[in-house]
Amino acid sequence: VLGGEGKKRICLLSGPNMGGKSTLLRQTCIITIMAQMGCYVPAEECKLTPVDRIFTRLGASDRILAGQSTFFVELHETATILHEATPRSLVILDELGRGTATFDGMAIAGAVISQLATTISCRTLFATHYHRLIEEYGSHSHIQLGNMDCIVDPDDERKVTFLYKLVEGACSKSYGLNVARLAQL
Repeated sequence: VLGGEGKKRICLLSGPNMGGKSTLLRQTCIITIMAQMGCYVPAEECKLTPVDRIFTRLGASDRILAGQSTFFVELHETATILHEATPRSLVILDELGRGTATFDGMAIAGAVISQLATTISCRTLFATHYHRLIEEYGSHSHIQLGNMDCIVDPDDERKVTFLYKLVEGACSKSYGLNVARLAQL
């Protein structure tokens, strides 16, 4: 559980493509808003410390008429998060750094994780396919690892069943080729 003092405040989320990471991020925001308004939330139990703001960096969009690429918009929105988030904020980041080369994207994502964990210390869900980040930050005292569970057929690794369930630990692969196969690509 992401939470208060003594608890890990950042969940570094991995898992297969199409496994439900982005949906989990969006649901977390909606449930947080509903709970703070006093609404019923679809859960057996919900304990939540109120948040002052919810910051999200989801999806891909550009402002091409303003001369701003998808990557620029992503970094501008991330900079806003890093400048304005407080320890009472909820931050949701989905695949930060995908708009550039792998090493550049991984360096940016790593720097953002570091800043969120050590300086801002806000509650964060950070979905990534950068498995090296998971290796690097998996033992950090403020970061817990989570992944969207799946079952891989032991006889045919190309057959993956998505369980759409958040579990502890890291997922070793993204299974992008499996999704391509499902899409008949």
